[in-house]
Formats: sequence, C-alpha cells, structure tokens
Amino acid sequence: MKKRYYKIFALLILLGVITFLIYNYINNYRFASEVYSFRGEGQNWVVTSKYTSIHQDNYRHEIKIEYTGDDKNVLVDHWYFHSSLFGTGGGGETLDDNNQLSKREDGTFMFTPNKMHTFEIEWNGNKETFDVNLLEDH
Repeated sequence: MKKRYYKIFALLILLGVITFLIYNYINNYRFASEVYSFRGEGQNWVVTSKYTSIHQDNYRHEIKIEYTGDDKNVLVDHWYFHSSLFGTGGGGETLDDNNQLSKREDGTFMFTPNKMHTFEIEWNGNKETFDVNLLEDH
C-alpha cells in the first residue's frame, strides 16, 4: 500500500515539473524577469522608472515623479513619459505628502531597452522637459 502512495506522489511531482517546463517554454524561455531601471533629473523634478518583463510581450511599468522645487500646493496639470514605442502620462493630480506621484501600469507592448526616454511636465504655470536615462546596473 505504501509503495502505491509513493508512486502516486512521484508521479504528481513529475507532472508538476513537466507543467513548469512547458509553461516556461511557451513563454519564450523566461525563467526570470528582466528589469530595466531609469532615472532623470530636471531643475525641479526627479523621475525614476522601472520596466519589468512579465511574459514575452508583457511588461509592468512603474514610475515615481518627485518634486524638488520650492512651490507650495503643487498641482500637476500634465505629465508625459515616453520612448519610441511606449508612453504614459496623466494630469490634474496633486502631490502626496512626500511631494511625489506614483503610477503602475501592466500592459502588452514591445519594450526595447533603449537607453533614454523623455519626460515632460507642466505644473502651476511652469513647464520642464528632460531626459531619463537607463541605469547601467539594470
């Protein structure tokens, strides 16, 4: 009786391993996520951005926008983070208690690990545009 349970247990483990291997084969051999981190600084803003691969053409994009200027009650009228194949943005937002905005998006898009993106922002009647660059130790 015990031998039968051991055989069933071994078979379940084997099926689990086979399922795992098939799943990863279908998803383009991705056993670990690729992560690309970016950072850029303007006169009044610091932007950090991270792209994480989820599957073949699925990525998660996380962006943190931090105000470093002197204005009080900052209202962001418009912001836009873009590269050649991807863009995200927003507006009509106020900063949190740490003078930051954060956003996370999951989506299907072809991400190419280009070394630079552009960030532009408008707030309280001001406008700033600057580059956001790939960090070397991504």
